[in-house]
Amino acid sequence: MREQLKEHLKETAVSFFIIVTLINAVMLIIGTVFRPEQRFGYEVFVYPLIYGAVSCIPTLLIYSKKEMGVVQMIIRKFVQLVLIVVVVLFAIFAGSPVGVEMIRDAGIVAGSIVVVFVLVNLIQWWLDVKTAERMTSDLEAWKAKHK
Repeated sequence: MREQLKEHLKETAVSFFIIVTLINAVMLIIGTVFRPEQRFGYEVFVYPLIYGAVSCIPTLLIYSKKEMGVVQMIIRKFVQLVLIVVVVLFAIFAGSPVGVEMIRDAGIVAGSIVVVFVLVNLIQWWLDVKTAERMTSDLEAWKAKHK
């Protein structure tokens, strides 16, 4: 059990760094397209870290020790995505006056969250495939050595 939790925390840490990197890319693209004239100070560098950490909270909260089937995993990922969208939109827009511009911005941010979520999961899947391939080849080499 302790080993599973340790592995889950490790996967969440990897996710955090992937998320932060992708958030930086999304902020660059969205800022260049929608607000190219806007300039920021150094304090803006903390936001991807905050949003990355906030995005990891649902992952930590919905941790489960039991193996899940494909349908259960898809449902879990969907719930995780919805929670991330809600938490991040709340973190960004809480206290802002509701208006057309805020609704547009929230839609853009929500769409960006979906893109980042999909990319993070694809990158993690690819990393898992590479790890499995390496482990398989190591096991085959060990078997051949110990025949």
